[in-house]
Amino acid sequence: MGAAIVLAAVLALVTYLLIRSGELKIWHVLLVGVLGIYLDRIGWADPVVYAVTWLVQGLTHTT
Repeated sequence: MGAAIVLAAVLALVTYLLIRSGELKIWHVLLVGVLGIYLDRIGWADPVVYAVTWLVQGLTHTT
């Protein structure tokens, strides 16, 4: 759970910096957020979470 919070914080920071630089528009962020909510509601978020967890564990060599 701790790695997920750190990853979410890093992604939030990157998103903030991209919006601030003007390379990413706020409506893009909202659209992707809505897509994430819909993927979670239909059950497709679990494979994504497992894939990201596997990738992070593989890169950090932790179990």
